[in-house]
Amino acid sequence: MKFGSDVKLSKTTDRHKSFVAALVMLFVATIAFAEDFSDWQKSMAISFPGYTEDETLYNFPVLIVLEETDAGSGFHYSDFLSPPYEDLRFVASDKVSLLDFEVESWDDEGKSYVWVKIPELTSSTTIYALWGKEDVVLPSCAADGSVWSENFEGVWHMNQVDAQDSSANKIHAVAYGGVVATDGIVGGADELNGSTSYLNVTDCEPLESQELTVSLWLKPEGPGTHPDRVWVLTKGRAQGNGDLSYGIAYSHNLKQISARISDGTAQNILDPSPVSVGEWIHVAISYVPGELRLYRDGELHVTLREGSNIYYDHADPDLHIGDWGYGNTTRRFEGVIDELQISSVARSAKWIRTCWKNQGVNGEFVSYGSPVHKADPIVSNDYGASSVTYDSAILNGTLVSTGEYETAVTVFWDDHDAGTDEDAWNNCHTWDAPQQEGDLSHEITGLDSDQIYYYRFKSENLKAEFWSESTSVFVTSDVWMEKISDAHFLGFVPGEVIVCRQGTVTDVALDVRYSVGGTAVPGQDYAELPGVVTIPAGQTQVSISIQPLLTADESSSKNVRLELVSGAYVKGDPSIIEVKIVAENYNTWAKSMAITFSGYTQTETLYDFPALVVLEETGSYSGFRYSDFLSPSCADLRFLADDKATLLDFEVESWDDEGKSYVWVKVPELTSSTTIYAFWGKEGAVEPSSELKKLVWNNNYAAVWHMNQVNALDSTVHGIHALAVGPVVEGEGIINGANDLDGNTAILNVTNCEELEPYALTFSMWFQPKGPGTHADRAWVLTKGRAAGQGDLSYGLGYSHNTKVLTIRVSDKTSLELSDSSGIETGEWVYAVVSYTPGDLRYYRDGVMLARLQTGGAIYYDHADPDLHIGDYGRATFTRRFQGAVDELRISSVVRSADWIWAKYQNIANNASFCSYDNVVTHQVSGSIYVFR
Repeated sequence: MKFGSDVKLSKTTDRHKSFVAALVMLFVATIAFAEDFSDWQKSMAISFPGYTEDETLYNFPVLIVLEETDAGSGFHYSDFLSPPYEDLRFVASDKVSLLDFEVESWDDEGKSYVWVKIPELTSSTTIYALWGKEDVVLPSCAADGSVWSENFEGVWHMNQVDAQDSSANKIHAVAYGGVVATDGIVGGADELNGSTSYLNVTDCEPLESQELTVSLWLKPEGPGTHPDRVWVLTKGRAQGNGDLSYGIAYSHNLKQISARISDGTAQNILDPSPVSVGEWIHVAISYVPGELRLYRDGELHVTLREGSNIYYDHADPDLHIGDWGYGNTTRRFEGVIDELQISSVARSAKWIRTCWKNQGVNGEFVSYGSPVHKADPIVSNDYGASSVTYDSAILNGTLVSTGEYETAVTVFWDDHDAGTDEDAWNNCHTWDAPQQEGDLSHEITGLDSDQIYYYRFKSENLKAEFWSESTSVFVTSDVWMEKISDAHFLGFVPGEVIVCRQGTVTDVALDVRYSVGGTAVPGQDYAELPGVVTIPAGQTQVSISIQPLLTADESSSKNVRLELVSGAYVKGDPSIIEVKIVAENYNTWAKSMAITFSGYTQTETLYDFPALVVLEETGSYSGFRYSDFLSPSCADLRFLADDKATLLDFEVESWDDEGKSYVWVKVPELTSSTTIYAFWGKEGAVEPSSELKKLVWNNNYAAVWHMNQVNALDSTVHGIHALAVGPVVEGEGIINGANDLDGNTAILNVTNCEELEPYALTFSMWFQPKGPGTHADRAWVLTKGRAAGQGDLSYGLGYSHNTKVLTIRVSDKTSLELSDSSGIETGEWVYAVVSYTPGDLRYYRDGVMLARLQTGGAIYYDHADPDLHIGDYGRATFTRRFQGAVDELRISSVVRSADWIWAKYQNIANNASFCSYDNVVTHQVSGSIYVFR
C-alpha cells in the first residue's frame, strides 16, 4: 500500500445526532417490539436524494424496491435467515429505532416492494434496511396498517383480484365481472375489461371526509362502455345531487382526465393535457371546501375554486373502482389501475409530487447504498470534491462504519480511473487506524488545469477491505451559465439557460448543482427545477428550461435567479443568471380602446360573464381600423381588465377584415361601471393558445356551440362537438353564421354527452322558424335523450308551425311542460332560455321570464338513446324535424339568474347600446426625433 506524505486534512465526527433528535426517534420506535439490531448480520443504507423539496414530510410512506445485487457485501434473498423475510427490518439513522413497514409483494427471483413509514422525510434523511437474523418473526406493524397512520382512510395496492385495504380500516374491495391480475407500476395491478368488470367497496363511511385526497395510477386501454367518458373511480351514485360524491373520469374520445366533487351540484374539473392509450399516469385530486385541485404526474394541472361541503347522502354510497354503475349507465373503465389511496386530508403539492416520483421513478428518488456485513468497514465518497480551483481541490469522504475492528482509510486520486486496483493509482493519502466514524477531507495541490481527475476512498480492518461504491470525478476547469432567452407568460413560452464546460473535459458526465431564487414562485409561476443538471459525456453543454405555468399570476413580470453551487468543477463566470418571465408591457402596443357596459342596468354583479364584443371599422381619425393590426390573423388582439395589466380570457368567434368581427371576452365582474380595454398593434405577437380560449367558458358551461360551422364545434374544454346529418347549411345568424336546417333530413347530433346531463340546468339558444318541418303540429328544435315513455325525453324545446306556440319540456319520468303562446312568427328570431332545478322550471323569452312551473324531481337521463339532437326528436319514424335556423346554443350545469339571462339577451340583441366603444387611443412609441431645418 502507498502512503501519502502530506497530512492536510480535516476530520469531523458525526455531531449531528443531537440528544433531542435521539429522543424523537425513540418516540417513533415501536417500543412494544424492542429488538437488539446489533445481532443482524447485514444492513444497507437508504437515502432519498430525489427529494428536493424544502418541506419536511411527516410519517410519509416511502416505497422501497429490493432486488439482488453483488455490490458491497451483496443483497441476496438467501441471506435472509428467517425465511422468507421474517428477519427484514427498517431502522432510523440511529440504527436503533424501528420503523413501521409493510411488504406489499416479495419475489425471491425478482423485485420485492416494501412500504416504510418515514417519521420525517427530508433530502438528508437516511434509514437502514436490516436482515440476516435467525428465529425471528415480523413485527405487528407489517400487517396492522401502522404504515398508513397519517390520515390514510383506504389504501389498495391492487395486487389481488379482490383488492385488499392495507390501512387500519380494512375496507376491502370485491371484484365483479372478470377482473384480472396483471403487472402494475408497483408489483401487481388490477385490469378491467371495460365491459363487465369493476371493484366495489361497501361499508365505506371512513371515505366520507370533507377534506380529501384521492390518488392512483391508471393506464387506459380502450373506450370502455362509453367513449365520451367512463369513471375510473366513483364514491356514491344517484340521479341528481351531482350524481356522485367524488370521482375521477377518463374520456377516450378526448384522451383527457377529469374529476368531479359534488356539494349537491357537480363541480367539474378537466385536465386538457392529452393521455395516450397504454400510457401509465399518476392522477391525484385534493379538495377542501372551496378548492378542487387536479394533479398529473406530480404537477398541479388545474384548480377550481368552487364548492362547499361534499354531499354524501346518496342511496348507494359504495365506492366503485372502474365504474359509475347507476342503472344501466355503467360507464365502465377499460384499463389497469394500481395503488389507489384515499386520505381524509388535502395533501400538499409537495406530498403529491413526492408520491409520484417515489413510485414512478424510484431509481431516481431513492439511493440504495451497498449492502454491508456488520463486520465490514464502510466508506463513501458520494459527496464529491469541493473548493476546486485550476490547480487544487479538496477530496471528501465519509467513514460510515468501522465494523468490528480498528479501521484505516485511504483516498486515491489520479488523472485516470483505476477502480479498485490500488497499485494502478499514482497518488494516495492514508489516515492510519484507528479512525472514528465521520467525515474525512484531504486537500491536494499541484494539479494541472483543464484536466479530469478521479478519486476513490478505501477502508480496511482485520476483517475486510471495502472500497467506496464508485469513483468520483472532478474537473480543474470552468463551468458557467449563459442565458439564451427569457420566458413569457403570454403563450407559455419557456426561457432557456445553458450550463457549459470546456471542450477539453468532456470525456465524463458531470453533475452541476445550482440554487434557485427570484421573485417568481416555483410550482405556481413556473415548473419547479431540480437544482442539479448533468452535462452528458461527450457534450459541452446542457439546457435548463424555465417553463411558465397555467396557474401563474401574469399581472407583472417576474424573474428566476439561478446560481451555480460550488462542486466538482471551477465555478466560472457568469455563475449567476437571471431569467425574466415577461408579462407583456401593453404600453408598447400601438392602439387601445376602452369598452364599458353602460347598458347593464341590473343590480346583480355577474361573475366570469362571457361578454360579446363586436368590432368594425369606423371612419373617424380615432376610429377602429383593421389595418392597425401588425401581426397576422389578429394575433395581436388582447383584452385587459381596468388595471390595463390583467389579461382577460377571450375567444374570437369570427374575424372579417371587411366587416364585423365577433369576440367573446370573459369579464371577471360585470356591473354598470365595469371597464375593460382592447389592445392591438404589436408586431411579432403570438396568438394565445387554444386552451386559454376555452377558459372563456369555464363558468359552469357544459357546452357552447356558436353554430358557425356545419359540424358545430363546442368551444368549451369538453369538446363535445356536433355532427351534421343531412344537408345542414351555413346561413345568416344573429351573430355571424348559424346552422340552417331544411326541416326534412338535416339535423345535428351530439353523442356520448354525459356532460349534458346536469342536476341543475340552463339551456339557451337563438332560433328562427322558417316552415312547418316534418310535423306542422310540433317539431323539436332541441331534444336530449329519447324513448317511449319516461316523459319521452330528458329536456327539449318544441315549436308548432300551426299554432306558433313554443313548448318547453323537462322530464323526471313524467313530462313537465310550459308553453309560450305569445306567438312566434315565421322568420322571427327568438332568444329562448330554459332553467331547471328540481321543483322549479322557468322559461325566458328575449331576456324576460314568461312562464314558471314549481314542481318536479330530478331530470331522468337513463334513456336508451341519450344523444342530444339539434333540430330533431329522432325516435323511429317520429323525427319531428325543425325547419329553420339555430344560433348560439349553450348548456350550463347551473341555474342562471334572471339578471344573467337578461344581460345575455341585451348583450347580443342590442350590442351597440349594451356596450360602449370609446375612441381608439394611439400610444406613443419611444424613439428618436429628428428636426430638419
